[in-house]
Amino acid sequence: MKTGMKHKSYIVILISFLTFASPSCNREPVPPPEPVINHITIAQLRGMYESGITTVDTNVYIRGIITLTPEFENIPSFISYIQDSTSAICITVSDADNTLAMNSKVRIFCNGLSFTDYNGLLQFGDLSINSQVEMISLTSEAPVPDTVSIDQVLTGEYEGRFVYFPDVQFEEPGTFSGSKVLTDCISNIEVYTRSAAAFSTQSTPAGRGSLKGISSVFNDQQIILRDPAELNMTGDRCNSSGTIYLSQDFNTITRYADVSTLAGWLTYPEAGTKTWYGNIVSGKGIWVQATAYNSGEASVITWMITPQVDLTGAIKPYISFDSADGYDNGATMELYASSDYSGSTTPWTSTWTKLSFTLPPLTPTTYSSFVSSGKVDLSVFNGKKIYVAWVYKGGAPSRTTTWEVDNVTVGEK
Repeated sequence: MKTGMKHKSYIVILISFLTFASPSCNREPVPPPEPVINHITIAQLRGMYESGITTVDTNVYIRGIITLTPEFENIPSFISYIQDSTSAICITVSDADNTLAMNSKVRIFCNGLSFTDYNGLLQFGDLSINSQVEMISLTSEAPVPDTVSIDQVLTGEYEGRFVYFPDVQFEEPGTFSGSKVLTDCISNIEVYTRSAAAFSTQSTPAGRGSLKGISSVFNDQQIILRDPAELNMTGDRCNSSGTIYLSQDFNTITRYADVSTLAGWLTYPEAGTKTWYGNIVSGKGIWVQATAYNSGEASVITWMITPQVDLTGAIKPYISFDSADGYDNGATMELYASSDYSGSTTPWTSTWTKLSFTLPPLTPTTYSSFVSSGKVDLSVFNGKKIYVAWVYKGGAPSRTTTWEVDNVTVGEK
């Protein structure tokens, strides 16, 4: 009897154990909770560096729009810029291929990434696109750029941001490649374009207007262009009035010396042997002239040509000069300009555009006074390099008028 009771007790204990043990054997393991990753603004991220943090060791992320990538090769392949509503920052990529896309919206996980000061520019990285970047939208719109003045950007407060200058111009003509001065005619800032950029050999706009770009730093504040299509600079330049491209008063030429003794000036006879040369009358200074008088040549056609004039940055260029004629009997002087003349000894084989100007009074029995030509419009040649020529046409003995030229100026109206 006691033995049977003992066995029953063991069975009851065993059943009780199995009753409690079985459920725990079938329960799935409980995964650990997901780590909390907090969103911070780019302004807060930059503030971390300003507070002395060099490497982020907390679970935070930033979210923003990629405003500049190496798409046009105007920045190194490992660089991009990101911006949100509060600020912007330059980011560096450790992956072999920087696949970030312009105007895409992304989330960047910051834990383990470090700050670097590169010649004054705050950079953040080196991030892995594969493990630290999450694409939110591939085709977001570009952020609205901050409308700024040059002085505002020079403070450094817009570092990394997409900015818009409403009223600026490039100081000098040329291509985008290298450092170019952008001015509002009060302050200046550098626009830098890498020689490897797809648009580096394009000419900078000649006029005044708006420019968009990224505010960056390389020792000093500078602007990096995203795309030259974001420039709209076709208006009149500030302070362009009075710009002088060429000025010649002929006061250094020797009497009877060929005009080609002046640097850059040329003279060639197309017919006959006469050229343009210096002359002087007491009290009137020196000028240059051409004439068929006493030439003994039935046909005298002779060219006088300026040095090359660079109008690649011109807006409203003009040429003006003084001219006079003496003992007029039909020989003529005509004015031409050319953008395809190469400086050859046969200028008449190039393409020349005839220009109208104000003539002096035609005086058959003496010499006329010098009269201004007026400001002869050259704007048809904007963006080009040109030569201007005076062509004398006469011949002995019936057309021997003397034509005189002085005080040549090519400038901006």
